[in-house]
Amino acid sequence: MNPFSIALCTFCLLSACATSTPDHYYILSSQPPAAGVARTAPVSQVALSMSVPSLVDRYEMVLNTGSTGVIVLEHERWAAPLSDLMTQALAQDIERRRPDLLVAGRALAPASGASVKLAVNVVQMSVRKGDRATIETQWRMLDGRGTEEAGGAVFSAPLGGDNYAGVAQAVSECLGLLADRLVARIPLK
Repeated sequence: MNPFSIALCTFCLLSACATSTPDHYYILSSQPPAAGVARTAPVSQVALSMSVPSLVDRYEMVLNTGSTGVIVLEHERWAAPLSDLMTQALAQDIERRRPDLLVAGRALAPASGASVKLAVNVVQMSVRKGDRATIETQWRMLDGRGTEEAGGAVFSAPLGGDNYAGVAQAVSECLGLLADRLVARIPLK
């Protein structure tokens, strides 16, 4: 075999091994998906900070395969770090439920100017394809009067369909349920 034939065979073998699987990108959406209530002039500002476990706070989707196993999906990806997407969706969910609130992330809201400081910690997030998404959360809320409240809960939503867009939808629904719980705790001014 001549060197050209060897090079051609090597190129063909390498080309056959390479896959061209396209990446798919997902975002989280505020819930409910219909247009929110009309905004009033915000009366209170909420400074929101949110933490997400490093296991799932990545661009690739992570699915649970059992009680101790996970699979990282290289081509099913979040369009931004999951913690950013979750913070943005939760902020929008709170504002939809309470048009008198303006919710800003920690970087945008000066701590001294916020009427309410809200720290949410996602303790655990699990997603089982074909089943459901679950987030376990803890939160701490401090209002402008110095009243502090802490709580926690587990929120779960079924995956609609057997595709990865259903994962994003179910996580969005879990955040909507969390927003329902938090809005009931944020004091009226």
